[in-house]
Amino acid sequence: MSFLTDFQRSAVQSAQILLENAGLSPRDLDSFSSSSSPSPSPSSPSPLPSPSSLPGTLPKICPASLSTRNTCLAVAGAHYTPPPARPFTAEDHMQGRHRVTRKTSAHAIVEHPIGAIVEYPQTGCHANESIAHIFHIDPSTFTSTLRPKSSFQYSLGDGHGGQIIGKCLMLRDAGGQPVSCAKLRTSCKGLKICSGRQHNISAHHFTNVSEVLAHHPSALRPRGPAGTADQELFEKTLAFFVALCLRGCSPHSPTDGHNNNSTTNTDIVEDIKKKCNGRLVMHFDAYNQPFIRCSLHSRIARSHLFIRNLQESDTCYLQALLDDDRHIITKCEQLAMSRGYGPLMPCSFVTGPSSQKQVCPHWHRQADGTLKQGVLRKWGHNCVASFDIYVPEDLFACPRILVLCTNPHSHPPPLPVKTPPPLIDVFHGLVSLMKWKLADATPRRIYLDTAFVEGLHQVLDWQFPDGRDAMLQDLHPSLANLDHVRRLINLTRSTKYPSGTGFEGACRLANEHASLPLEQRYVRCAETHVIDHGVEFKLVVCMTSRMSSHLVQAKRLSVDTSFKRAQGWQEFEIESWDSEHCRSVVSARAFTTSQSAKAHLILFQRIFDIASADTGHSFSFQHIHGFGCEIVIADSHKGQGLGLGMYCVQLSRSISTPCVHEPHRRVCDLSPYDHLRRFYRLCVAHFKRNVHALRTHVSDEVYSAMLSLATCEEHPDIQRTFNTIRCGGPKAAAWLKDKLEGTKFALPALYQPMSLIPLALWKASPSTTNGNEQAHRNAYREGVHLTLLAGIMKGMKFDQGATSSMNVHATFGISTRDQEATQVYRATRCIVRQSTSFILNIEYN
Repeated sequence: MSFLTDFQRSAVQSAQILLENAGLSPRDLDSFSSSSSPSPSPSSPSPLPSPSSLPGTLPKICPASLSTRNTCLAVAGAHYTPPPARPFTAEDHMQGRHRVTRKTSAHAIVEHPIGAIVEYPQTGCHANESIAHIFHIDPSTFTSTLRPKSSFQYSLGDGHGGQIIGKCLMLRDAGGQPVSCAKLRTSCKGLKICSGRQHNISAHHFTNVSEVLAHHPSALRPRGPAGTADQELFEKTLAFFVALCLRGCSPHSPTDGHNNNSTTNTDIVEDIKKKCNGRLVMHFDAYNQPFIRCSLHSRIARSHLFIRNLQESDTCYLQALLDDDRHIITKCEQLAMSRGYGPLMPCSFVTGPSSQKQVCPHWHRQADGTLKQGVLRKWGHNCVASFDIYVPEDLFACPRILVLCTNPHSHPPPLPVKTPPPLIDVFHGLVSLMKWKLADATPRRIYLDTAFVEGLHQVLDWQFPDGRDAMLQDLHPSLANLDHVRRLINLTRSTKYPSGTGFEGACRLANEHASLPLEQRYVRCAETHVIDHGVEFKLVVCMTSRMSSHLVQAKRLSVDTSFKRAQGWQEFEIESWDSEHCRSVVSARAFTTSQSAKAHLILFQRIFDIASADTGHSFSFQHIHGFGCEIVIADSHKGQGLGLGMYCVQLSRSISTPCVHEPHRRVCDLSPYDHLRRFYRLCVAHFKRNVHALRTHVSDEVYSAMLSLATCEEHPDIQRTFNTIRCGGPKAAAWLKDKLEGTKFALPALYQPMSLIPLALWKASPSTTNGNEQAHRNAYREGVHLTLLAGIMKGMKFDQGATSSMNVHATFGISTRDQEATQVYRATRCIVRQSTSFILNIEYN
């Protein structure tokens, strides 16, 4: 391409990219030349060489179906291998082509096509030798983050300049005239090295990603036989001793870890003294088994450190470390050094000067015999490599940037730990394909998202080598660091969700849904209330208008709370059985931060108010209004039941009619427990599980008496049953006292003769909250321990899917299963489950 001008060369390379984006190659042009193209005129220029034969062109790795040209360029640029710089010839010197300015010149030149990512630009191999890098760019899509130096792995600093310097002789416009440029001069800041590293010089002037490992000091470090048992035992023993010193004996203020980034260069003995005045000592018991204890540990002071399991340590070396026996320590560590490991070995750890680390993660034996972490300090040989960057004032007139690299580096090349900005943009685009799932994305969960994985395959034009899927490190090695990937995910998430993925994000989503049509709303409120003693209670209610309609029409409700769904939140659900569609339906979903009675009062108020506003019908109870909800079944949580009873008190304040069950009392005079006695039941499964926990503390007779209370059949002598339980031991007596006095609604909610619920209604309602448990289990399949926003969005997806399924069943009669959940089918499954449970109990006992 020496006979082409810079502008022509850029045009050829840009044409190649456009052809690749369209799924074509330069050879495809030949098939159109004879039939579609006119014959070249005598004045036509000579044909250009095929771009595939040009050095430094981007490889064809992008399919034609990619969405954007920038993505093609970024991924292709990541696989770009820059060619060696071409020295200027004598003719070039005569023509002045080596001149950058009147006072500055280069010794060699290399040009990079549009989209090329150069992470390790070639520098001069001798002092004062310069290499000119010309980067072709697309001015229409160029931004400051896409400057070539942004992709350099070297840490650059001490930059100054940026002023217009007049004309740059190496950058010219279409007319061949030099253009005005802004110049930035910066230099390499070298590396940080450990104080335990030898001061050897390792100069380099040219490398690329594939050659970095060969030049890196970790690859040059002499090693012993990898994975030998002796090395593993030595390193585990040393690590255990260091952990003992860092953790120490701290009976009053235990710590769970150690942060390398904040560690100072202190002596281990001083670190121990800060935690406890005692001394860690190794002893052997009567059976010659070693153990370590603090010297202050005793029968009275049992909180001091005591460790017995030392089966994975070299007790001889560990005891010498604890006793500070320098003779044995030196002997063990000298032997380890002769085998290529241990604290006496020179350290090879290096990091960039911008790293926040202050100490080396490895421990070294100091000259005074102490064991310390090495201190990270600047590379002993100042790097003299410099970079002069020339950016044209008008990039459309001259779409090229010149980087002049002078002098070799005086240190090994840094590892490719920094992701080039064009690839960061590609990553952000891939993560954005997850849509609302981005709210709870993690470096591992993103691989479970089909859109992300397919996008990654498409970007890389993945052909499944060795039958494996693509990983992010196939895009760039730096993305193998999961913490780095997490930071990039958080950056994208903060852009998409500026209010965060917690309560503030839920408030923002509630405001957005409030502006939607009623049938599209889901997050109905996100509020903060002040309850007992100034404690804040946060509440998020999620329900559609269809769920509101189902809630108002339901006769028998089941309520339950889950504690695994969202971190720091409890998920509350109201569920009922839809006989028309033969399925369990969640009528309301809410996220709360309190389980108190007042919190549940507010919760029920907001849910029933929303349902009433959506349907135009107020929520009703059979025992209050004569129609509406007949039964509510829940677990034995006191706050939940009392909160619902308090809501009934508020609902019936203006109703002075006599109670149906006790005509001598008015409905408005009933207390919360009186209301619960008329419609509230407890889940038998929860009851039996709680009783089963006491089985080993009571006799079989008492155990059977306790279970017999959950029934609708009247006992011949209920007081005798109470006496049997009361005399069955302290735990049985306490259990009965709680049912009679502590949780006052419990016994009427278990024993129908003590309640005012009609027997027909009692038997018609489900006896367990299994419907809620199944709803929670279905939700758990979507994920647990989520952020609040992710829990809301996954719940919305599930509830919308359930509504859609019921619509299909109502329209076409198609169920979600081959076998419809008829009463016979449900009764059969119930018998099978009970039989299986009975057999398992016999085998267990």
